[in-house]
Amino acid sequence: MKDLVFLIFALVLVGIFVRLKINIAISIFLTAIITSLFKGLGFFAVLHLMLKTLMHVDTINMIFVIIIVTYLGELLKTSYLLSDITSDFKKILSPKAFLPLFSLVVGLLPMPGGALVSAPMVEEGASDVEIYPNEKALLNFWFRHVWEPISPLYPEFLLGVSILGTTIGKVISIQWPISLGMLLSGIVFIIPLIKSDTKPKDRISLFLALDIAKNLSTIILIFVMLLIFKKLPSFIAMLFGLLYLVILRKVPLHTLKVSFKYKKVFEYAFLIYSIFFLREIVTSTNFAQSVFIELQQLGAPEHLILFALPFSIGFLAGISSASIGIAYPLLMPLLKVHNVLVSSNVLIAYLGVWTALLFTPMHLCLSLSVDYFKTEFGKVYKLMIKPFLLLLIITLSWFLFLKFKP
Repeated sequence: MKDLVFLIFALVLVGIFVRLKINIAISIFLTAIITSLFKGLGFFAVLHLMLKTLMHVDTINMIFVIIIVTYLGELLKTSYLLSDITSDFKKILSPKAFLPLFSLVVGLLPMPGGALVSAPMVEEGASDVEIYPNEKALLNFWFRHVWEPISPLYPEFLLGVSILGTTIGKVISIQWPISLGMLLSGIVFIIPLIKSDTKPKDRISLFLALDIAKNLSTIILIFVMLLIFKKLPSFIAMLFGLLYLVILRKVPLHTLKVSFKYKKVFEYAFLIYSIFFLREIVTSTNFAQSVFIELQQLGAPEHLILFALPFSIGFLAGISSASIGIAYPLLMPLLKVHNVLVSSNVLIAYLGVWTALLFTPMHLCLSLSVDYFKTEFGKVYKLMIKPFLLLLIITLSWFLFLKFKP
């Protein structure tokens, strides 16, 4: 029971940290240290995990990505490319269309730190629109995550397919209501937060289409590189996009210097490190396996275990790949019976993954969105309740159909 009790304590602790408005990176780092102490890790063991996290290829890649994306976002503003992009879209679309569209398009690809790519576009596009910082943060975060449950472009999706030993089509046929629910709930509850009656001024023309393509070419280049060179480290594609932007806009040296925000880069780098450090502790101590065993010993209902284990791992790790990669193998006796996939159980397990991803402050996209728009987690969570409930209703309706279909 001790691991289960500590899990509840850790979740409450994170909530307290958020409530007290303690810096999220510090909160996650402290949670990692407390977890390591609970699991009985000595000083040198913790130091080893800290160094291992620092040297891990995922940590290094992600830190490089965030440094470059942060710099890219600033250059998009200081080179006035963002204002040109939003000006083009304002001519042919209303703010209620082009603001969510920015996040939807960026979310098509599993771009680490992608929230920082769409955030400046949302910020610039909303410059003359009545919308609060917490509303912009939610819009940027929510619409960016419409595609992941059904997109084979996401490594996390493919990881789930591989562990389940099934086909891409089968997993899409199970998880599609989550993507639909994200889109519909965003349309119903989030887009109305954009208070604007502005109408498009022009119709699309060849000249305008070419201008839009030129202004978006930096982001398009990054997309194309990530699609073609699937094994290419993300930060290299970002770096090429950065260099292309400098050449395209002929950015002067002074602008290059003032656009690099050292403090912001350091804060984001520490946030990434803290998230990966906590993930390392959770995985290296077999924490999830202990929780799974204790839930079984308590005689917890099957569906509670299916939801709770991926949720708890996802909430602490903040990464869906960690939640799927750790929880799914432990849950295989429930996900597959007599070597036949139980679709309804898979959906509940993924709902656990997804719920954690939406609400955990350890999720980098959420933390970056909250930080970028200078708002608070509590204010974003409050706005998230209604769209999440609609998402839940849609998903559980599909669960009931899968469970009781003839």
